[in-house]
Amino acid sequence: MNRTDPWHCLRTGNTAKGLKEFERNYEREPEASEIMELGVAYLWVRQYEKAWEHFRKSIKDYPQSMSSFYGMAGTARWCLGDVIEAVRQWREGLKSDYADTLGLGIHLPLLLLVGSILRPGSFEKQSALKFLEEKARDDRVSDWPGQIALWALGEIDARELRNQCGGHDEVETYDRQWLASFYDGVLSYRVGKEGEFKDTMRRLTDTSGPRWADDDFFLARMWSEEFFLARHEAEVNST
Repeated sequence: MNRTDPWHCLRTGNTAKGLKEFERNYEREPEASEIMELGVAYLWVRQYEKAWEHFRKSIKDYPQSMSSFYGMAGTARWCLGDVIEAVRQWREGLKSDYADTLGLGIHLPLLLLVGSILRPGSFEKQSALKFLEEKARDDRVSDWPGQIALWALGEIDARELRNQCGGHDEVETYDRQWLASFYDGVLSYRVGKEGEFKDTMRRLTDTSGPRWADDDFFLARMWSEEFFLARHEAEVNST
């Protein structure tokens, strides 16, 4: 990232300048990529209410276009402590015409599973698993991140999941390993290992590490609801 890049501005503390540039880009061309970029920028600087309002407006404008709008809207509500509305957004997003880059629509059922585990009562775990089972019938589930669903369903073990994390290059491989570690951490919470879960979430969101200096890796994580959920969980109730 060069010094004039808005993400560079946000990462180096020049929040006002970075957000102004993202807002200008969105006003000039309010297409899907600009919508996502501005909303994710709000999430990055913890302006969760603005992120929520932004994604909710986008959903109203394009109610069935992108499941990621619902995913990020729900994530903003989660970070505001409103897990019921977060889960409602993720479930509403299942109706979207455009599911995700894979076309399978696996990420919202995975987020519903996260909700059911981390906040019992917000969503039934068996219902989340049922959604995943439906997706697992699709041949595309063998493509990433479908393997995470197969692992959550017990159809492959942790070793096989790790073997499936190999990407086209080192950055993609590490990105897949990050996501696998996130879900492994969530499942550790399910079996009562809350301290291990917290440690995992802190480690995964420590952006001072050398991996985060790679722009491709950083931006891939920013376009993932899981990063913001992990950061929030690392911080909530921390002393």
